[in-house]
Amino acid sequence: MADLETPSEEQLARLRSRAAPRRRSEVPKDVVKALKNGWIESKNLVEWLVVDRIHLLNRLSQECGWTLDTSDRNWMKSIQPLSSLKQSQEIGRWLPGHVTVGDDHYQHMVHHPSDIVREWSALLVGATPGLSFAKRLAWIKTQADDNNAGTRELAWLAIRPYVVEDPVDSVRRLVPWTGSRNERLRRFASEVTRPCGVWCAHVPLLKLEPEIGLPVLEPLRSDDSKYVSNSVANWLNDASKSQPAWVRKITELWLKASPTPETQRIVHRALRTIGR
Repeated sequence: MADLETPSEEQLARLRSRAAPRRRSEVPKDVVKALKNGWIESKNLVEWLVVDRIHLLNRLSQECGWTLDTSDRNWMKSIQPLSSLKQSQEIGRWLPGHVTVGDDHYQHMVHHPSDIVREWSALLVGATPGLSFAKRLAWIKTQADDNNAGTRELAWLAIRPYVVEDPVDSVRRLVPWTGSRNERLRRFASEVTRPCGVWCAHVPLLKLEPEIGLPVLEPLRSDDSKYVSNSVANWLNDASKSQPAWVRKITELWLKASPTPETQRIVHRALRTIGR
């Protein structure tokens, strides 16, 4: 398969049906090639880490017809030593100079075969200046509901800085998501507002006053989705590290008001750091 030759549908079907590798050495060369050219999406973190993002960005530039100058090329070289996550974040910050949220190039990225490109579209929403938080939420909903778990994670990471900046308004605007029939959107509302979170900045106000997050948490206190309930439990566990008495009080109230197996499971996980 030539490097720039798009595989046939039969070849793509074979590649998509592959088993997920356990380590980098198990990723076949044809899969590495397909990943870096954006023909397929990564199966797991192992594959996500082997993607040559600079090569993929060059391919995307060709697809979209962007003209890259010397400064663009030098910038690409400068981010080469960074981790995969930091490369993607830098690319997200670079994209507003070439793509406008909502235009044809943006739509091309949102629906791209590569999960890496789709995550870039989410990071673009976060990096584009001048958008209100409400508009960012509206534009990032598709990526928040992506079939690829990695893209969903980058979606909430993309707008996390705005939650840190104004958690009160963010919680208010995320409340409608907690009533969605879609578990991915419900989980997004919880995960993006976690006081500590993972691989992201903490939210000082939510660590100090976790009760601000209750409008998001209360509707999810007996959620029947483990994907959602794990996030709610993790939210409370985050809060327990700075406000343990508050977490004990809330979990006691929840168990009385909603004595379901789902609530019990959330409370059990929420108290894993401080105990009952």
